[in-house]
Amino acid sequence: MASSRLSALPALRRQHLLVEFAGLKQACPDGVFVSLTPGDPSLWSGVIFVRDGPYAPAVLRFQISFPDSYPRLPPLVTFSTDMFHPLITPLSTYMYTTDIQDNGTVSATDDERLPPGGFSLRHGFPHWFGRRGKKAGSDRSSNGQQDGLRTPHRPPPPSMSSGSSPGSKGSAVGESPGFAETHRKDVSTFEVLRYIRSTFDDEDVLDSVPLEAAGNPGAWHAWRTHRIDSGKVFPDTPSGGNATDATPNISMTPESSRRPGEWNWEGVWEERVKKGVTASLSEPVLFGGVGAADDVIRFLNMEENDVAAVKDNVLRTLGHDA
Repeated sequence: MASSRLSALPALRRQHLLVEFAGLKQACPDGVFVSLTPGDPSLWSGVIFVRDGPYAPAVLRFQISFPDSYPRLPPLVTFSTDMFHPLITPLSTYMYTTDIQDNGTVSATDDERLPPGGFSLRHGFPHWFGRRGKKAGSDRSSNGQQDGLRTPHRPPPPSMSSGSSPGSKGSAVGESPGFAETHRKDVSTFEVLRYIRSTFDDEDVLDSVPLEAAGNPGAWHAWRTHRIDSGKVFPDTPSGGNATDATPNISMTPESSRRPGEWNWEGVWEERVKKGVTASLSEPVLFGGVGAADDVIRFLNMEENDVAAVKDNVLRTLGHDA
């Protein structure tokens, strides 16, 4: 299976991905680790250690599937770690469109769909998702998200990993030409990884995500309500109000007919995210293989003395004093 995929991938694109991966060994966004699937450079596994911000200290597993036409078309990013996040479609859902407003799941024939756990890149890299309107139905082969779905997940063989390098954190807001302002044709994997990480550790990035770019509209509304309750003022929110104040006569609207923006989201984000972060750090998830059957990167449950010994060995290898 891997060899057939390797031969199908154009040689130039294959070399491009291998070069980008090699570059990440020298400079990878802080807290992000990625690994190649042997025999298939178009499928990467990764882990994000969220060290700051609203989702700290979660440990998040994900995969990136690159279409043959990358970087002209976007990769498909899917998270196997269940997390309540505005840009991640719930693992329990059927399919989410990347161009959603207030409604929920959509048909599997939708041209810009995301699978469960799919991460929406629409906000960070809008040029990858140009509006096609009625042309979408007749041009599905040009859609990067759908192309990415054609690369199946692989079982975890041995691999070599690329880790993060010190000093590569930085903010995704205002520093990279790719985030919400880019018009470039080519986007590096470093930019993609840095943007993904920034949506977990940078409140300003989450604040700037519009509803139409959300992978989980419910999480978007819950985050917006959480921020307003914390004193954040958004341009489209009435002063002194909350996330639901803009909709009149909510009490007169039947519960079943309310749109997500009319629900009471108070306290929802805090509760759901706290549960998700706790679950991501649990021993069955970290060390027992729960939800990580296809992941190449695995962790060892080590005692403190063993960890200290490994650190000393690494420091000696790097030429530093222990």
